[in-house]
Parts: sequence; structure tokens; C-alpha cells
Amino acid sequence: MAPGTQGQNGRIIRASDGTLIMSRRCLFPLTIGILSVLAFSLWPVHIIEVRLPRQNDRVLMAMRAAENTLVKLAYRHSVELTAVEGWFQVGPGPQMLAIETRMESVGSGLPNTVPDRTTTRNGWLVVDEGRKPVGSIRFFVVPINQTVLTIGDRPVDLTFLETGTLLEVAVERTNIGYWTIRSFLDPALTG
Repeated sequence: MAPGTQGQNGRIIRASDGTLIMSRRCLFPLTIGILSVLAFSLWPVHIIEVRLPRQNDRVLMAMRAAENTLVKLAYRHSVELTAVEGWFQVGPGPQMLAIETRMESVGSGLPNTVPDRTTTRNGWLVVDEGRKPVGSIRFFVVPINQTVLTIGDRPVDLTFLETGTLLEVAVERTNIGYWTIRSFLDPALTG
């Protein structure tokens, strides 16, 4: 291509000093592309974080979660040795909603049953929690309780934590651009 002539596609021009200049025909699609990427990067997403409140809210694990993602906190009561499950759901806003509490039996220190909201299902006593907003879920990890946290269909490993570690599970709203950068910089946090 001779200096000062237009390229074959008519979109890039080479100036007489050899520099390349974009024509107006190329500027519009480029601008639309940049604006599309920017708009997409600001798209809101929900994430569930498992944090350590006694360690300046250090994030132990985070993952993207769609609205209606289920969170299950299962443990064995240390005195009664009864299995208990708390079921929660990511709601709009975002917020964590209490769905139901399941237990094998009632006893000292176990969650309360409410007669008009308690049913029996597959051997469990099930208390309907009415999708009540709970903010976050806080609990201590103690080996005797055999605590299992499951987010969606993914169990969260808690076995490496010291006895008495306080955990908090909360849902947050962020944008996909920030989430993508965060996931890239610290893949262990998100996976």
C-alpha cells in the first residue's frame, strides 16, 4: 500500500509518515463494541461468601449464585446426637431467606417446632420458616457436630478449620466485571 492511500477495506488509512489512522467507517463499530463490553461488565450478579468474622471478615470461599440457589447447613446436635438441617435460599435484593428447618426429633437445645408450621416428611420433623429474611447465617465449627455446608449442589470443605471457628455465610451483589477480575486474581477463593 502506497503512503497516503486507503487500505483495501477502506477502514484503515496509512498516513504519509507511516502511521495508521482509523476511518469513520471503523470508529462506529469499535465504539459500539467498547460500550457493549463496558455495559456487560457492569451486569449485576449475586455471590455467596463464606467469611471469617473474627479474622476481619476474611473471605474463605465465594461463588456465583443465581436467585433461588439453595444453601443447606446440616449438623448433628452435640447433646441429643440428632441430625438437624437448616435450608435457606438466595432471594431478591439479594438476601438470604429461611426456607425450612428439618430435624429427626425434638429435644433440649434443638430448634423449636411450631405446631401450625410443623409437618412430618420422610422421617423428618419439618418446620416451615416462611421464607423469612435472615440476613446472613452464622455458626461455629465444632468437629463433634459434623457440620456440612452445601451451596447449590457443592459441599464446602470445613474440615481444615480449627474447633470453635466462627463462620458467616452471606449473599452479596456485585457486577460481573469485578467478579471476573476477582476470580482471575484468586482462583482458590472461588473454586
